[in-house]
Amino acid sequence: MRHGEAEPYRFDDASRALTVTGKAAVASKCRYLPVIDLLIVSPYLRALQTADTLVAEGLALHRRSVDDRVLPDSDLDPILLSLIDPRLETQLIIAHNPLLTRLLRHLCGADARGINMDTADLACLLADEFLPGFVQLEWIR
Repeated sequence: MRHGEAEPYRFDDASRALTVTGKAAVASKCRYLPVIDLLIVSPYLRALQTADTLVAEGLALHRRSVDDRVLPDSDLDPILLSLIDPRLETQLIIAHNPLLTRLLRHLCGADARGINMDTADLACLLADEFLPGFVQLEWIR
C-alpha cells in the first residue's frame, strides 16, 4: 500500500504529514484488508500515519514493524531477500513511490506493465513464492 496524500514538500520529506483527504482515502481501504500477520511500515511520518489510520479503522494485525528498507528509493533486493516472509499468509507493506511501483512491476512482470501506484493505492499480490515474474496481481484499489 502506498501512503495517503501528504502535505507538499517543505523542508524535510520524511516529516510530511497526511492531509485530511489522504486520511479519508486510507480509511476507505480498510474494508479490503484481512487480518494482517505482519505490517511493515516506512519510518516516514505519512506512512506511519497511514498505518495508524488503518488500525483506527479496525485493521486487525498480529505484528507491526517499522523498517527503513522501504524508503522511496530503497533497493529491491533487501525486500525480496529478507523482508517478504513466504511463511506468512498476509503481509502489508506501507511505503512510497517509486519503490512500490518498481516492486510491483518487478514481481508481477507483464501483469503490472504501465501500472503506477497512486497515493492510498492498495495492491493485492498472490504467490507461493515471491519470485520476479511469478507473482499474480489480483487487484489494485
